[in-house]
Amino acid sequence: MVKQTRRGKIDSKFRVNEEINVNGNVRIVGEGIESKVVGIMEARKMADAMDMDLVLLNDSQQIPIIRICNYEKMLYELKRIEKKNKHNSKPLKEIQLTVNIAKHDLETKANNARKFLEDGSRVKVVLSMKGRELTRRDDNKRSILEFIIMLEDLAVPESVPRDEGNRTIVVLKKKNNKQQ
Repeated sequence: MVKQTRRGKIDSKFRVNEEINVNGNVRIVGEGIESKVVGIMEARKMADAMDMDLVLLNDSQQIPIIRICNYEKMLYELKRIEKKNKHNSKPLKEIQLTVNIAKHDLETKANNARKFLEDGSRVKVVLSMKGRELTRRDDNKRSILEFIIMLEDLAVPESVPRDEGNRTIVVLKKKNNKQQ
């Protein structure tokens, strides 16, 4: 049975055992348990007989779904999965461009961005403008558009390039197999 635990982010999502305030029938699920609809009292008796906990998974449906399992083990598995997903997330890489960037420099930066994208990271492309360059903002976006075209076989922009003060920003992500 569940012992007193500190309620964390994952813990607070679920109601357990006596915290479950359901009247009538519930659908029980669990490992080695046939999914069926039973009364809440019968579900509690089954959980007690198996020395397991009742965990409310979904009460928004007509018949609430309750899992019979070891609550501590379920939390451990969920935290492990969350940690693994957090560990596997790739950072956002940033590439700086200027308005009058040379063709070769643009190609070099595109190659670097290509490596980042192939590693699974997203790439934030920032075009910085200074002084009089700000007055011809639309003409100056040429270099950022060329950059996007150089990587069109591998990446797609998440949105249109947007202006933020003296910078224009676009985030590129790797194409899915469906998008290729």
